[in-house]
Amino acid sequence: MKFSSLKIRFISFNAMSAFNFDTIHGFISSLRPIKRQKMITDILLKENADVIALQEIHTYFVLNLYKKKLNYPYVVYKKYLYGPRGGLVIFSKFPVGKFDYLNFSKRGSLFNSSFIARVIKNGALVCTLQDVPITILDVHATPNLDHDDSENNRFIKFIEAQLMQIADLVNELKSSSRKVLIGGDFNVAKNSVPYKKFLRKSGLLDIFSKDDFPTQHQEYLSKNKKVKRIDYVFMQEAGTKSKIISSDYLFREKYEISKGKKNYLSDHIGLKTTVDFKF
Repeated sequence: MKFSSLKIRFISFNAMSAFNFDTIHGFISSLRPIKRQKMITDILLKENADVIALQEIHTYFVLNLYKKKLNYPYVVYKKYLYGPRGGLVIFSKFPVGKFDYLNFSKRGSLFNSSFIARVIKNGALVCTLQDVPITILDVHATPNLDHDDSENNRFIKFIEAQLMQIADLVNELKSSSRKVLIGGDFNVAKNSVPYKKFLRKSGLLDIFSKDDFPTQHQEYLSKNKKVKRIDYVFMQEAGTKSKIISSDYLFREKYEISKGKKNYLSDHIGLKTTVDFKF
Protein backbone atom coordinates (compact mmCIF):
# COMPACT_ATOMS: atom_id res chain seq x y z
CA MET A 1 0.00 0.00 0.00
CA LYS A 2 1.40 3.41 -0.99
CA PHE A 3 0.73 6.69 0.82
CA SER A 4 1.15 10.25 -0.47
CA SER A 5 1.32 11.58 3.10
CA LEU A 6 1.31 10.42 6.71
CA LYS A 7 0.54 12.40 9.83
CA ILE A 8 2.41 11.22 12.94
CA ARG A 9 1.69 12.20 16.54
CA PHE A 10 5.07 11.70 18.16
CA ILE A 11 6.36 11.79 21.76
CA SER A 12 9.96 11.64 22.97
CA PHE A 13 10.66 11.29 26.69
CA ASN A 14 13.45 10.30 29.06
CA ALA A 15 11.38 8.39 31.62
CA MET A 16 14.07 7.98 34.33
CA SER A 17 12.91 4.43 35.04
CA ALA A 18 15.50 3.90 37.77
CA PHE A 19 16.98 6.28 40.34
CA ASN A 20 18.67 9.66 39.93
CA PHE A 21 22.14 9.76 41.46
CA ASP A 22 23.24 13.34 40.64
CA THR A 23 22.39 14.67 44.11
CA ILE A 24 20.94 13.36 47.39
CA HIS A 25 17.86 15.49 46.83
CA GLY A 26 17.58 14.17 43.28
CA PHE A 27 17.82 10.61 44.57
CA ILE A 28 15.07 11.21 47.13
CA SER A 29 12.90 12.81 44.44
CA SER A 30 13.34 9.76 42.23
CA LEU A 31 12.11 7.27 44.83
CA ARG A 32 9.10 5.01 44.17
CA PRO A 33 10.19 4.35 40.55
CA ILE A 34 7.43 1.82 39.84
CA LYS A 35 4.70 4.20 41.00
CA ARG A 36 6.25 6.92 38.85
CA GLN A 37 6.36 4.66 35.78
CA LYS A 38 2.72 3.64 36.23
CA MET A 39 1.71 7.30 36.38
CA ILE A 40 3.79 8.03 33.28
CA THR A 41 2.06 5.25 31.34
CA ASP A 42 -1.36 6.58 32.40
CA ILE A 43 -0.50 9.99 30.95
CA LEU A 44 1.03 8.55 27.77
CA LEU A 45 -2.08 6.43 27.25
CA LYS A 46 -4.26 9.54 27.34
CA GLU A 47 -1.99 11.31 24.86
CA ASN A 48 -2.71 8.57 22.31
CA ALA A 49 0.43 9.23 20.26
CA ASP A 50 1.14 7.19 17.12
CA VAL A 51 4.82 6.74 17.98
CA ILE A 52 6.56 7.08 21.36
CA ALA A 53 10.35 7.13 21.66
CA LEU A 54 11.45 6.48 25.25
CA GLN A 55 14.86 6.69 26.88
CA GLU A 56 16.06 5.09 30.14
CA ILE A 57 13.79 2.05 30.07
CA HIS A 58 16.64 0.10 31.58
CA THR A 59 15.04 -3.16 32.78
CA TYR A 60 12.73 -5.79 31.37
CA PHE A 61 10.52 -5.34 34.43
CA VAL A 62 9.81 -1.71 33.50
CA LEU A 63 9.55 -2.57 29.81
CA ASN A 64 6.88 -5.18 30.53
CA LEU A 65 4.99 -2.66 32.66
CA TYR A 66 4.92 -0.26 29.70
CA LYS A 67 3.97 -2.97 27.22
CA LYS A 68 1.07 -4.11 29.38
CA LYS A 69 -0.26 -0.63 30.20
CA LEU A 70 0.18 0.99 26.78
CA ASN A 71 -0.80 -2.08 24.76
CA TYR A 72 0.72 -0.81 21.51
CA PRO A 73 0.75 -3.34 18.65
CA TYR A 74 4.44 -2.76 17.85
CA VAL A 75 7.24 -2.45 20.42
CA VAL A 76 10.80 -2.06 19.13
CA TYR A 77 14.01 -2.56 21.13
CA LYS A 78 17.24 -4.51 21.03
CA LYS A 79 17.76 -7.11 23.75
CA TYR A 80 20.54 -6.66 26.27
CA LEU A 81 21.55 -8.36 29.53
CA TYR A 82 19.12 -6.74 31.95
CA GLY A 83 16.79 -4.80 29.64
CA PRO A 84 16.52 -2.96 26.32
CA ARG A 85 19.92 -2.01 24.91
CA GLY A 86 20.70 1.59 25.78
CA GLY A 87 17.37 1.80 27.61
CA LEU A 88 15.79 2.74 24.26
CA VAL A 89 12.29 1.61 23.26
CA ILE A 90 9.94 2.70 20.47
CA PHE A 91 6.19 2.09 20.72
CA SER A 92 4.30 2.37 17.43
CA LYS A 93 0.73 2.09 16.20
CA PHE A 94 2.07 1.86 12.66
CA PRO A 95 3.47 -1.44 11.37
CA VAL A 96 7.26 -1.47 11.58
CA GLY A 97 9.77 -2.95 9.19
CA LYS A 98 13.46 -3.45 9.81
CA PHE A 99 15.09 -2.09 12.93
CA ASP A 100 18.65 -1.95 14.20
CA TYR A 101 20.81 -0.44 16.92
CA LEU A 102 23.52 2.11 16.18
CA ASN A 103 26.37 1.51 18.62
CA PHE A 104 28.33 4.67 19.22
CA SER A 105 31.94 4.11 18.25
CA LYS A 106 33.09 6.55 20.96
CA ARG A 107 31.51 6.34 24.39
CA GLY A 108 34.36 7.28 26.71
CA SER A 109 35.97 5.04 29.31
CA LEU A 110 36.47 4.39 32.99
CA PHE A 111 39.35 6.85 32.99
CA ASN A 112 37.21 9.84 32.05
CA SER A 113 34.28 8.81 34.26
CA SER A 114 31.93 8.08 31.36
CA PHE A 115 31.96 4.34 32.03
CA ILE A 116 28.20 4.63 32.63
CA ALA A 117 27.74 5.06 28.88
CA ARG A 118 29.66 1.83 28.31
CA VAL A 119 27.56 -0.09 30.84
CA ILE A 120 24.27 1.22 29.47
CA LYS A 121 25.50 0.91 25.86
CA ASN A 122 24.25 4.36 24.85
CA GLY A 123 23.41 4.57 21.17
CA ALA A 124 20.50 5.04 18.78
CA LEU A 125 17.57 2.72 18.05
CA VAL A 126 16.77 2.88 14.32
CA CYS A 127 13.32 1.76 13.17
CA THR A 128 11.74 1.91 9.70
CA LEU A 129 8.00 2.16 9.31
CA GLN A 130 6.42 -0.36 6.97
CA ASP A 131 4.82 0.80 3.70
CA VAL A 132 6.09 4.40 4.09
CA PRO A 133 9.63 5.79 3.60
CA ILE A 134 10.02 7.04 7.18
CA THR A 135 12.74 6.08 9.65
CA ILE A 136 12.39 6.80 13.38
CA LEU A 137 15.51 7.27 15.52
CA ASP A 138 15.49 7.11 19.31
CA VAL A 139 18.75 8.57 20.67
CA HIS A 140 20.50 8.75 24.04
CA ALA A 141 23.97 10.26 23.98
CA THR A 142 26.62 9.82 26.67
CA PRO A 143 25.58 11.63 29.89
CA ASN A 144 27.56 14.77 30.57
CA LEU A 145 28.03 14.51 34.33
CA ASP A 146 29.70 17.95 34.42
CA HIS A 147 26.80 19.72 32.66
CA ASP A 148 29.45 21.73 30.86
CA ASP A 149 29.40 22.19 27.07
CA SER A 150 32.75 23.95 26.74
CA GLU A 151 35.25 22.69 24.18
CA ASN A 152 37.67 21.23 26.73
CA ASN A 153 35.08 19.35 28.76
CA ARG A 154 35.95 15.66 29.22
CA PHE A 155 32.60 14.44 27.82
CA ILE A 156 31.98 16.86 24.95
CA LYS A 157 34.36 15.23 22.46
CA PHE A 158 32.52 11.91 22.87
CA ILE A 159 29.07 13.48 22.59
CA GLU A 160 30.11 15.46 19.50
CA ALA A 161 31.49 12.30 17.87
CA GLN A 162 28.19 10.54 18.59
CA LEU A 163 26.18 13.36 17.04
CA MET A 164 28.36 13.25 13.94
CA GLN A 165 27.78 9.50 13.71
CA ILE A 166 24.03 10.09 13.83
CA ALA A 167 24.34 12.84 11.20
CA ASP A 168 26.18 10.41 8.89
CA LEU A 169 23.33 7.91 9.26
CA VAL A 170 20.75 10.63 8.60
CA ASN A 171 22.48 11.60 5.36
CA GLU A 172 22.53 7.95 4.27
CA LEU A 173 18.79 7.68 4.89
CA LYS A 174 18.08 10.94 3.08
CA SER A 175 20.13 9.77 0.08
CA SER A 176 17.79 6.77 -0.19
CA SER A 177 14.78 9.16 -0.13
CA ARG A 178 13.70 8.25 3.38
CA LYS A 179 12.16 10.83 5.69
CA VAL A 180 13.70 11.04 9.16
CA LEU A 181 12.15 11.77 12.55
CA ILE A 182 14.47 11.76 15.57
CA GLY A 183 13.68 12.04 19.26
CA GLY A 184 15.97 11.73 22.22
CA ASP A 185 18.17 12.95 25.02
CA PHE A 186 21.26 14.37 23.30
CA ASN A 187 22.93 15.52 26.53
CA VAL A 188 24.21 18.69 24.89
CA ALA A 189 22.78 22.20 25.17
CA LYS A 190 20.89 24.02 22.46
CA ASN A 191 23.15 26.43 20.52
CA SER A 192 26.30 24.73 21.80
CA VAL A 193 29.04 23.99 19.27
CA PRO A 194 28.15 20.26 18.94
CA TYR A 195 24.46 21.14 18.50
CA LYS A 196 25.24 23.60 15.69
CA LYS A 197 27.63 21.16 14.00
CA PHE A 198 24.97 18.46 14.11
CA LEU A 199 22.36 20.68 12.46
CA ARG A 200 24.80 21.77 9.75
CA LYS A 201 25.94 18.26 8.93
CA SER A 202 22.53 16.55 9.13
CA GLY A 203 20.47 19.32 7.53
CA LEU A 204 17.71 18.63 10.04
CA LEU A 205 15.24 21.00 11.66
CA ASP A 206 14.87 21.33 15.43
CA ILE A 207 11.08 21.24 15.82
CA PHE A 208 11.32 23.10 19.14
CA SER A 209 13.94 25.61 17.96
CA LYS A 210 11.85 28.60 19.06
CA ASP A 211 12.09 27.54 22.73
CA ASP A 212 15.05 28.14 25.03
CA PHE A 213 13.91 26.95 28.47
CA PRO A 214 15.47 23.75 29.93
CA THR A 215 14.11 20.27 29.36
CA GLN A 216 15.41 19.15 32.76
CA HIS A 217 14.18 19.94 36.28
CA GLN A 218 16.68 21.91 38.34
CA GLU A 219 15.98 20.17 41.63
CA TYR A 220 17.64 16.99 40.38
CA LEU A 221 20.98 18.79 40.12
CA SER A 222 23.13 20.71 42.56
CA LYS A 223 22.66 24.49 42.55
CA ASN A 224 26.04 25.14 40.91
CA LYS A 225 25.00 23.09 37.84
CA LYS A 226 22.33 24.69 35.70
CA VAL A 227 19.84 22.62 33.75
CA LYS A 228 19.64 23.13 29.99
CA ARG A 229 17.65 22.22 26.90
CA ILE A 230 19.14 18.84 25.99
CA ASP A 231 16.10 16.90 24.68
CA TYR A 232 15.11 17.30 21.04
CA VAL A 233 12.91 16.23 18.16
CA PHE A 234 14.46 16.70 14.71
CA MET A 235 13.07 16.33 11.18
CA GLN A 236 13.91 17.43 7.62
CA GLU A 237 14.02 21.12 6.80
CA ALA A 238 10.86 22.81 5.54
CA GLY A 239 11.89 22.47 1.88
CA THR A 240 10.77 18.82 1.89
CA LYS A 241 7.06 19.91 1.98
CA SER A 242 6.56 18.04 5.24
CA LYS A 243 4.95 20.25 7.87
CA ILE A 244 5.00 20.67 11.63
CA ILE A 245 1.35 20.75 12.73
CA SER A 246 1.93 21.27 16.46
CA SER A 247 4.53 21.10 19.23
CA ASP A 248 4.05 20.99 23.00
CA TYR A 249 5.39 19.56 26.27
CA LEU A 250 4.58 16.84 28.81
CA PHE A 251 5.55 16.20 32.43
CA ARG A 252 6.36 19.81 33.27
CA GLU A 253 4.43 19.80 36.55
CA LYS A 254 4.67 17.80 39.77
CA TYR A 255 2.34 14.93 40.62
CA GLU A 256 1.30 13.38 43.91
CA ILE A 257 3.37 10.22 43.92
CA SER A 258 3.03 9.53 47.65
CA LYS A 259 0.23 10.82 49.88
CA GLY A 260 0.59 14.53 50.51
CA LYS A 261 3.88 14.80 48.59
CA LYS A 262 4.38 15.92 44.99
CA ASN A 263 7.39 15.26 42.78
CA TYR A 264 8.23 15.30 39.09
CA LEU A 265 7.74 11.97 37.35
CA SER A 266 11.17 12.27 35.70
CA ASP A 267 14.15 14.60 35.76
CA HIS A 268 13.29 15.42 32.13
CA ILE A 269 10.41 17.12 30.33
CA GLY A 270 8.66 15.25 27.51
CA LEU A 271 8.32 16.57 23.96
CA LYS A 272 5.27 15.97 21.79
CA THR A 273 4.66 17.01 18.22
CA THR A 274 2.45 16.25 15.22
CA VAL A 275 4.21 16.14 11.86
CA ASP A 276 2.61 15.74 8.43
CA PHE A 277 5.06 13.95 6.12
CA LYS A 278 4.63 14.33 2.34
CA PHE A 279 6.05 11.79 -0.13
